[in-house]
Amino acid sequence: MTESAEYRKALAERSSYVENVLVHRMVADLAGELWRRDPTMPLNIFNSEVDDSGFDLVLGCGSKLRYIQVKQVHAKGAASKFSVRLDFTRMHGSCVVVVVHTEDELLIDHFLFYGGMAHEPMPSVEDNKASITPGRRDSDGNRKTRQHYRDVKRNKFKGPLTTAELLDTLFGVAHEGQTEQQAC
Repeated sequence: MTESAEYRKALAERSSYVENVLVHRMVADLAGELWRRDPTMPLNIFNSEVDDSGFDLVLGCGSKLRYIQVKQVHAKGAASKFSVRLDFTRMHGSCVVVVVHTEDELLIDHFLFYGGMAHEPMPSVEDNKASITPGRRDSDGNRKTRQHYRDVKRNKFKGPLTTAELLDTLFGVAHEGQTEQQAC
């Protein structure tokens, strides 16, 4: 097995671990960027204990809250779509952040973003194709449809984004005469 194949196998088998490492890196990078801009502005960080609402993480900056579903893919990965829970898409401040990372060191390469403004729900995905349950099949061998989930194509995401650009996208910069420091 090649080194790359070993990493990809480990990424598949340990996806929860990988996502957890990447979430911590993302949060640390965002907090560091906000600190660089204004050390008096806190980034409030809340983890979702139960994954039944569609989001993994809630970030708050000033009066703005972002409910974030985190997805991850390695930089050479070919994921063409990401599954999103319909109820989650209707929440104000909901968004999906894809962390694109190196496969060998789990370093963040860049981010992809799908969502609207912090005070709005994400753009509607109601008419998108229903997601298919990975690996599970019915008695006839067909994959089961996940009626409460929709696929969002990768090309609908904004990016590639740097950490600074993701922070701006999540919480807004220079809207309605604001400076960077007033954005959150």
